[in-house]
Amino acid sequence: MSENSKTKPLIAAIDDEQMNIELLRFIIEKTNFNYIGIQKSQEAVAFLLNHIPDLILLDVMMPHINGYDLCISIKKQQKLKHIPIIFITGMDKIENKIKGFDVGGVDYVTKPFNEHELLARIKTHIALIEAKNKVEKLARDLKNDNLLKNRMFSIIGHDLRSPLSAIKLQLDFILRGIINHRDDDFIDNTVHNLNATTDEAFNLLDNLLSWAKSESGVLSIIKEELDINQLVGQNIRLQQMAAQTKNITISTAIPENALVYADMNMTKTVLRNLLSNAIKFTPKNGSIQISTEPFSSKWKISIKDSGRGINDADLKKILNPKEHFSKEGTENEAGTGLGLALCIDFIEKNNSELTVKSELGKGSTFSFHLPAAQKN
Repeated sequence: MSENSKTKPLIAAIDDEQMNIELLRFIIEKTNFNYIGIQKSQEAVAFLLNHIPDLILLDVMMPHINGYDLCISIKKQQKLKHIPIIFITGMDKIENKIKGFDVGGVDYVTKPFNEHELLARIKTHIALIEAKNKVEKLARDLKNDNLLKNRMFSIIGHDLRSPLSAIKLQLDFILRGIINHRDDDFIDNTVHNLNATTDEAFNLLDNLLSWAKSESGVLSIIKEELDINQLVGQNIRLQQMAAQTKNITISTAIPENALVYADMNMTKTVLRNLLSNAIKFTPKNGSIQISTEPFSSKWKISIKDSGRGINDADLKKILNPKEHFSKEGTENEAGTGLGLALCIDFIEKNNSELTVKSELGKGSTFSFHLPAAQKN
């Protein structure tokens, strides 16, 4: 529909006769349509560019420019070329009608026109516009669904298959006696590797399901009061083993009153992925700090690491939701780029944005804001 009205179609009439402009207004405004009349044909294109209609009624015989030439000028404009034009004129010769169709018109009504006929033609073309818009939306949705399906298959077929294959291979080695479960290092090495690989697969699967729900529009947003201390503590406990493997120290600086109003599952997912990435890209014996500070009526949440940092080119790719970008961690940990894309999406759905400050060789800080919970 038009830019001027989201509920009613906008009909524009161009005619040099004021009486015709007002007659059309009387007829059209009795229906469920909005209306604008343009009497100065030489100013019509500029006016239409500022008031994009859904359909144009165009007189043929006008003193400054005839309707055929004006139709050509309108169709040259990118913003106007798709708008259907119905010619209204006293000339009823077949050659005049053919010329109208040749320059881009979709219909032809002769004067004196019948009110019911005119409205019927207008309604028919408005219905055609609505049907076309629905078909185009369905085509876009189908294209997006296919892209979503293809990306999911790619992740399932490669990124999820890799950790599951590694788990299966180690279990096969145990069953065949290649790995001896009685060895002294069985727990420290084999079981630890199986646990880490299982965590990787679970995290990827969780991200994949969340991302698919978000992309398909079936993910509900339920905002409630959340304690950042509790959520951060839960995530640290979940990923403590991964941090200990690399001897990474995780510290927090979060006030006790850091309460936010946001979706719990989305916030958990964001914190989990940002902490997981910080561990992945921080070398052994590094450090990570999770901090929260008040910022206006919000809380600023930051995850700072002493990792290898991100160059400007990679940073642009990371923050582009349409870019599929991933890198291996400092210990060759696999990545899909899906986790950070999910963070950006979920943070935006909670009315914020992800910001990144990074310096090569010194580390990165990922930050976002969440609304502070209202005090009772």
